[in-house]
Amino acid sequence: MKGRYQFRVKSKKVLFDFTIRRNITVIKGDSATGKTTLLHMLYEYLRVGRESGYSVAADVKYFVYLRREVGRDWQDALLPLEHTVIFIEENNNFVFSEEFAEFVRNSDNYFVLVNRSPFKMLPYSVHEIYEIVTHGQRADMQESYHVLRELYSNYPVIGNNQMRTVITEDSNAGHQFFSHILKGRKVYSASGNGSIIGWLRNMAEGEVLVIADGAAFGAMMEECMELIQAQLPHRITMWLPESFECLILQSGLVQAKDLTDILENTSDYVESSQFESWERYYTELLTTLTEGTLYQYMKRSLNPCYLQEKNVKKIAAQFPEVIRALVTDCLIC
Repeated sequence: MKGRYQFRVKSKKVLFDFTIRRNITVIKGDSATGKTTLLHMLYEYLRVGRESGYSVAADVKYFVYLRREVGRDWQDALLPLEHTVIFIEENNNFVFSEEFAEFVRNSDNYFVLVNRSPFKMLPYSVHEIYEIVTHGQRADMQESYHVLRELYSNYPVIGNNQMRTVITEDSNAGHQFFSHILKGRKVYSASGNGSIIGWLRNMAEGEVLVIADGAAFGAMMEECMELIQAQLPHRITMWLPESFECLILQSGLVQAKDLTDILENTSDYVESSQFESWERYYTELLTTLTEGTLYQYMKRSLNPCYLQEKNVKKIAAQFPEVIRALVTDCLIC
């Protein structure tokens, strides 16, 4: 399953309007923010149609799992589904199991998980974590208007952090690249996004920049934010590009038919049953496009051509300005 799917869920009093873009979407938020109302409306319309008093406009099949039914567990309900957006209500603890994670990773369905706790078994994007917000009552309609707002859309926030220490999620090509360009700073590898929290907790006092693949960092983001807000002895700044491979693809170093469209509309190209995250897709795409060329990419060991000054400049041009400013003077774009 691939693509983007818009939902308009409506009653006489409320309208929810949102788009699902990836295989895993997470909706968080406190009680009384609309999460239960949304799923109830979707469920009732699915059950009895317009007799429910609701309307649902969606260009895709969907299914709502509220709770376990007598004699029927989640496998019975979900495993037969194909090419379906599956909404799962809060308080279903099976979503934290390895068995469910394995199902999601190999599924051609999309999943919308409503829960306040992170899903540490799943590689979901930091850019697909939302809360429901109300835009009030629009002048052209009677209903209150609700949308999904991305929770972590405003990073990096630098403040007065000098970022003298850098921690990269990657231990291979990405780490080699950032170690090369961030001269004068200590650059360490956490060897995986699951280890970043431990690094931050155990670090001595300092000013830290964390670079991780946003495409699969969602489960770690909440705990990282707690550390940042706790005002520990060190300041922490997060930079979460989709992936290092995506930065290279955006740089213009690699030329390929439809590459611009792929980068602008990645949802339309990533088959969920083949790629558990966009990071995996970008890695395979870059590896395939550069095979046998000067820019042949290998994740385990960075091709030296990517460290040539002219190529570094093109890649660094994709950085946010506040991060690009860290690069040594001769590499500033």
